[in-house]
Amino acid sequence: MFDNFKKLHTIGFRAAKRNNDIIYVGFVLVCILAVLGLVLQLKRGFDGMDPTWTFSTGIEVVGIFICAIIYYSCMNGDNHSDDKLIVFISMLVPTAFALFLDLVAWLVQSNPDTILINTLSNAILHIFYYVIGYLFWVYVYKVLKYHSKLIEATNIVFSFLIMFAVLVCVADIFFPIYFTVDAAGEYRRAPLYILRPFVYLVLFPAYMELCIRSKQPIKTKVIVSTVLFLPLLAEILTFMKFGISTKPGAIMLAIIINFGVVISDRGKAYVKTKNELDIASKIQVALLPSIFPPYPERKDFEIYALSEPAREVGGDFYDFFMIDDRHFAILIADVSDKGMGAALFMTISKILIKTRAQMGGTPSEIVSFVDKRITEENTTGMFVTLWFAIVDLETGHVDACNAGHDYPAIMKSGEDFVIEKTPHGPPVGFIPGMEFPMISFDMQAGDRIFLYTDGIIDAKKSNSSRFGTEGMLKVLNSNKEASNEDLVVAVRNAANEFAGNEPQFDDMTMLSFTYLGR
Repeated sequence: MFDNFKKLHTIGFRAAKRNNDIIYVGFVLVCILAVLGLVLQLKRGFDGMDPTWTFSTGIEVVGIFICAIIYYSCMNGDNHSDDKLIVFISMLVPTAFALFLDLVAWLVQSNPDTILINTLSNAILHIFYYVIGYLFWVYVYKVLKYHSKLIEATNIVFSFLIMFAVLVCVADIFFPIYFTVDAAGEYRRAPLYILRPFVYLVLFPAYMELCIRSKQPIKTKVIVSTVLFLPLLAEILTFMKFGISTKPGAIMLAIIINFGVVISDRGKAYVKTKNELDIASKIQVALLPSIFPPYPERKDFEIYALSEPAREVGGDFYDFFMIDDRHFAILIADVSDKGMGAALFMTISKILIKTRAQMGGTPSEIVSFVDKRITEENTTGMFVTLWFAIVDLETGHVDACNAGHDYPAIMKSGEDFVIEKTPHGPPVGFIPGMEFPMISFDMQAGDRIFLYTDGIIDAKKSNSSRFGTEGMLKVLNSNKEASNEDLVVAVRNAANEFAGNEPQFDDMTMLSFTYLGR
């Protein structure tokens, strides 16, 4: 039910998945370049190659494989939204391309049959050098975490200079600006080659301000500076000694050094987050009733509930409590997200519902009150679907309100569980000022209510088939004589068995209530 709300529920997940897909495509490209570079080197062989060229091509093949390894290590985690990590990953792709292109340039050097390949590989290589330089600068100010008008202005000017430098590299294919390839297929530097690094001079004032004003530790400033100074040093060495490509190696060395910092930061952040999540998980578990039977002195009903979050903390929750000696409230709810934010939203919603219910009123009035309070202060865009009921334990009369939640499974004594579609309102916190209709029905001794969240019916196999309400009803009706606890466990186990090795995507929460009467 409520397919539109479920679609909204998964928008964030799909957007994250698209970002991950892009990251995986980049990794595949780097792997292809590594294998292709090795194949080209083996096909070309080493006959007729100057020893310094052989050294350069060997370093470059190894460097591309190192790029692939570092790339895999970076993406093999959950924190793909970290700005520093994203910039770091984005540096690896052009670095791999630069290494590959420099490798190709050396393999075709002094071959008159490959003049065009030599020209194109060197022109595109210079373009990638500028791209890498730009990304290195972005990485520096992302890590040092300082912003000013000078840095903003530098970013704008530097962006334009990089675009101009790229256009010059394109023109280099047709005119000898930075380099030329003669009739013998030999690469030679042109007179203006010395001007290539001058575009980076514009960064110097902003870099000095970063070093002085950034509150990052000195160690961090020194390490992150390697991405600027190691390639610059290599540029000087390459200019002094033609024949050894020191710049790709320097770029790789800078990346490896900073990779250690990234991994160290991620490790520290993971430990800190894990500890916080463990504490949050314990707090969340403590908020949910967990002692069964909860009211052992009462013989007019039995109840059992279970919640298993997809992450350390989740957005599903249940609750039940006595409003007075005669009236018993039961609740199940699902926040439109997972993780820490959903857990906080869940806590607020749960407290509001219980507090307002203790003041009296119908489920419709209680849910309307909570909806108004949540929509007034809701800046997160989250909402919560819920099914809330008040049972008169003397008569078995039930007043309930469905706010965009899955319909409960109801079992009349001696009959099967069925799902009856009844009037409902929107999720709480979704649309301000909406009405929440109340439904009523009567229970006889032996009647049961089974509540659940969509983590149960949306459990899926690797072929994307869903457990569904049909699968749930089949399990319920096969165990309708079981205790509430056994019934809940049977459904949980069946959903997990159905999914097989597929990871749990959504929180799984269930509540089973049996009315025994007076």
